[in-house]
Amino acid sequence: MTTPRPPLDTTTPFGQRRPGFAPAAAWRLATAGLLSPASRRLVRKRLAGRFAGPFDVEVAGLKLRAYPTENRDDRILLGRATMPEPAELALIAPRLAPGMVFVDIGANIGTYALFVAGTAGPAGRVVAFEPHPRTFAKLAFNVAANANHTIAARNLAIAETAGTMTLHSDGGGNIGHASLLAEAAGTVRAGHEVAVRPLAAEIADQGLTRIDLLKIDVEGFEDRALLSFFDQAEPSLWPAAILIETVLSQLWRTDCRAALARRGYAVAGETAENLLLVR
Repeated sequence: MTTPRPPLDTTTPFGQRRPGFAPAAAWRLATAGLLSPASRRLVRKRLAGRFAGPFDVEVAGLKLRAYPTENRDDRILLGRATMPEPAELALIAPRLAPGMVFVDIGANIGTYALFVAGTAGPAGRVVAFEPHPRTFAKLAFNVAANANHTIAARNLAIAETAGTMTLHSDGGGNIGHASLLAEAAGTVRAGHEVAVRPLAAEIADQGLTRIDLLKIDVEGFEDRALLSFFDQAEPSLWPAAILIETVLSQLWRTDCRAALARRGYAVAGETAENLLLVR
């Protein structure tokens, strides 16, 4: 059985859906770091889940509409009032600069894209790919709420060839865990046919002449989304740095770390779930 979802609201202006005291307190408890994961799930089920939102929050200077019952990133934004994945953001922060080019594969609701765009500024370029139709609507809303014209949001997945594929989901409390691999999505209860396209074709269409930083988090599909790009694109287009999630690396058909090492990439930093590679 899927988790009931609140109505998607992309029309009410940002700021008109602020959380009151009770929702804010309930989600603060449901995301408390001192509680065990099991205890947090129990609080979410028995208490916080009553407050599905959406709720408008401002974190790190960014305006975001959060749907905490269906996405872990939204829960962190609302409950902890911090950005998701702080270790990864700290890892890439020294590489950010005005005018930079950033490609985000698996953009979710846009926290990385907006974080980078804040430094890249009007002279920068950010291209954010998110295939899930509901998540993409949230991403587009968040980009518009921040009046950010640096970000080009694309509602598709990156794959080896163009066409359509099924995006699998467990239909539960973390829609950001959707994957093109059924085995990566837990107990699959939902699926969406989504457009897929090679990265090289998208980069050409966007008119990019370089990539300063590429982030990829596509739930075990990283090798199939990324590695063909190096055969299809000129070396001048190869990213200067890559942040790649490794949580589901056991599902890779090709070891991304070894394949990228052969192309001159070396590990420049590491978190519990990601590698930063530079060339």
